[in-house]
Amino acid sequence: MNKILCLLVCAWLPASAGLAQQADPLRQRMGEAQFHAAGLDRLSPAELATLERWLAAHGGELVDVVPVSQLPSARAAAQAAERPAAPAAARQDTISSRIAGRFTGWHAGDVLTLANGQRWRVVDDSSLVTGRPLEAPAVTVKHGPFGGWLLKVEGYNTSARVAPAD
Repeated sequence: MNKILCLLVCAWLPASAGLAQQADPLRQRMGEAQFHAAGLDRLSPAELATLERWLAAHGGELVDVVPVSQLPSARAAAQAAERPAAPAAARQDTISSRIAGRFTGWHAGDVLTLANGQRWRVVDDSSLVTGRPLEAPAVTVKHGPFGGWLLKVEGYNTSARVAPAD
């Protein structure tokens, strides 16, 4: 269910600026493959129209339902966590995942790909060298104290200032 909700949110929100005026059906925004994977092709035209009207009215609220760690891109996660409409207590601003594959550290400018598909670029001059390769270490990405995002690898006492790379 979370995957379907994430697909709906991610397909709908990029066009959120003019939802009421948009004539593009959900099928076109999602693409045929995702539309089918979500099972939406089994809806009747009336059911699909009802879903599209509901998303137009409530789509922005869904970002708070889908955990930011499950959003498909770092940019979507950053935007969801920084939405001013979200109450501070309900806002999800910590992403928990793992590095995708082997990890030996980072340097300025490196792009780190997480297991959830999000990609984050190191934007400060920090560096981390693990000494030995690690296989998919756990990471957290969260808001920094003065804005921006900080990425920390479990077991290491350093963090990198990062920005969405996708």
